[in-house]
Amino acid sequence: MSGKLQNIALFSIDWKASIPVLRYVLGSCFILGVTALMNYDLAYLTSVLSLGFMAPGARPLSFKKASGFILILILMTGTTVIFTEMFLDYALVFMPLLLLSLLWLYYTDKLPLVIKLFALISLVIIPLVSIDGSAIGSYIALRLVFNAFMAIILSQIVFWAFPLCEADIPFEKKQKEIQKQSDRERFNYAVNIILLLMPVLLLFYIFKLSSSILILTFVAILSISPALANKKAGLVMILANILGGIFGILAYQLLVMVPNFIFMILITLAIGLFFANKLFSDNKFAGIFGSAFSTFLLILGSVTASDADAGSKVWSRVVQIGIAVSYVVMAFGILNYILKSKTRPES
Repeated sequence: MSGKLQNIALFSIDWKASIPVLRYVLGSCFILGVTALMNYDLAYLTSVLSLGFMAPGARPLSFKKASGFILILILMTGTTVIFTEMFLDYALVFMPLLLLSLLWLYYTDKLPLVIKLFALISLVIIPLVSIDGSAIGSYIALRLVFNAFMAIILSQIVFWAFPLCEADIPFEKKQKEIQKQSDRERFNYAVNIILLLMPVLLLFYIFKLSSSILILTFVAILSISPALANKKAGLVMILANILGGIFGILAYQLLVMVPNFIFMILITLAIGLFFANKLFSDNKFAGIFGSAFSTFLLILGSVTASDADAGSKVWSRVVQIGIAVSYVVMAFGILNYILKSKTRPES
């Protein structure tokens, strides 16, 4: 009898050690459920944005810090709307100013990563959707701020349900151990990113490709990771995001067969556990699996929010994200090769 009990103990789960993973996964399911029930415009972005507030090493926000974040986001989106209305029609002024703004965002280390990501999304989306009408840009700005507000509020509720514990300490230490880049290194990196972004921005601006804005958004988000300069990391990123896309398609097909809200949450729970176990690990490419899970949430949320042509949209989203990831990885590889060839001593 005692032997059986020992075997049971061997396969028992250490729930305390699993709290960070459970917070991330159950929190994502909770936020997806709330936003799906509320069904406001671009609600699926809330789930994606909230992942940054629950990522490994993240801490709950104080009221002061949360209020400060929301105020910064309002100022950023408001400034972007004004900038767009003033300069969008003047390409020779608009594009250099936009590139300089992006250069500063990639260079600065004064903003938390989550805020920097939101600012990048705003700075890329708002001007280029405004090509179809300034009212659209203003509306998208309001929606983005509301989504960020919901992401902050709901993620802090998740921390209330799953408070910080000893299992979070290793991830917090890992975050602190990340080596800070010098001003020179950050500037060089920012310049390289602008060289990477400029062709895509010009292409979207000249040909008014606002319908494919997801490609540009993902290019901006993915390019914030210096790890992609590593060839192996780039390949892992492609595979992880393809996997996220495949899971998104699979989830959609299952929901077509069983169109049920609880079933959707259970699918997200199962897939979230798969990616979270990779994310909350010692793998040097662990962070890439967080991006893959956000890909899954983005695809699932965007197609389930559509009343028509959802089947074609799920494939369209996967293709667009695949194009974005592939472009970033290849562009980083080319930049890295050029930089190495320049520093290589002549024989």
